[in-house]
Amino acid sequence: PKSVSLVALVGGDARVRCAHREAVTTALRELEPYAQARVDARTTEMTGRWVAATFEHDSARPVNGYSAPQLHTHAVIFNVTETSQGLTRSIQPHELYKSQAFATAVYRSELARQLRALGYEVERGASDQPEIRGFSKAYLDASSPRRRQILDHLQKAQRTGAGAAQIAAHQTREAKILHAHADMQRRHQEMAASFGDQSAALARAD
Repeated sequence: PKSVSLVALVGGDARVRCAHREAVTTALRELEPYAQARVDARTTEMTGRWVAATFEHDSARPVNGYSAPQLHTHAVIFNVTETSQGLTRSIQPHELYKSQAFATAVYRSELARQLRALGYEVERGASDQPEIRGFSKAYLDASSPRRRQILDHLQKAQRTGAGAAQIAAHQTREAKILHAHADMQRRHQEMAASFGDQSAALARAD
């Protein structure tokens, strides 16, 4: 959630970043029992075991050269699992795809719990995501140029839905730009200052 990214990355509350990591770990742990082995074309075996690697990023795709703060984690699940007989097999992805909404709900629930434990006021966002209360809509919108870019593309194409949004995301994304972390932080702080340093004020309050 954008407000979580702003408090963690701009406001500087490292505890919020840890809360995100723990929520990701919890979601993956709850999803793992749904892992199945593909035994043959018609047979699967519930293994409940996988190997996954996570990669944490702190910025969104650039829009006009600016990569907004966006804390997120890519989880790469390796296409291998072990059967009860000790055989290695590829993963049957069907149940994992079906369980994505469940994993998302677990992540959001755990993140909200962690944030409240840290003393933050949490409210439900437009997509049911937990948001830290206290940010102005203007600052959240200004810190979400990538989302605005995708929504504008969908409006021009007169398309709606998750599938269309995914296509729009691919069609509009700019090449990643390698900026020094200090340079990006400076731009984030300049943006924050123009909106009254809301991130720092909220982080200091807790």
